[in-house]
Amino acid sequence: MSFSRRLKLLLIGLAFFLFGHAPWGQHEVYRQMHMLVMCSKTDHGAFEFTKDLVFVLDEYLPEAKARAARARDTERLADLLITNQIPLAIISNELLETLTKSNSDIFQDLLETSKTLYTFSDMVLIVNHDFPKKHMKVIINSLSEASRNNYDTFRFIKKNNLSINYDEIVLETIKF
Repeated sequence: MSFSRRLKLLLIGLAFFLFGHAPWGQHEVYRQMHMLVMCSKTDHGAFEFTKDLVFVLDEYLPEAKARAARARDTERLADLLITNQIPLAIISNELLETLTKSNSDIFQDLLETSKTLYTFSDMVLIVNHDFPKKHMKVIINSLSEASRNNYDTFRFIKKNNLSINYDEIVLETIKF
């Protein structure tokens, strides 16, 4: 192969890299436009519940443009919450109990950076500490309204033995 032919192939190859479209940063835009509710793939029943929750939030809080997202495992879910990449997550009572018993570093970090926003019969909606209070109140009010309008699955169930404490806005908003 001649030198000029190799040079042309090299330039064509470089052109693909130089002029190609790379979507870096688009995940930030997507996360700003949509309220992502994260769950773990390994958390049994959480994804189905999250999809149902997103459906209800789209009905009662359409401006949030809620979307379900899944982390590959519990460790990744905790990392995303801790680093404020995803501020909302659904965790089953079963998984929360398992994390509490394991007393792992992941759970300790999650405990330090999260608050419980809403508790359902089998699931818990948690937020990280950076989640705005005004958004918390809107979500609580939307879920409370949905539970009053025939969405019994989303009725608030107070739990006294939570390892991730309720945020004070929950205690102010929901009358026990």
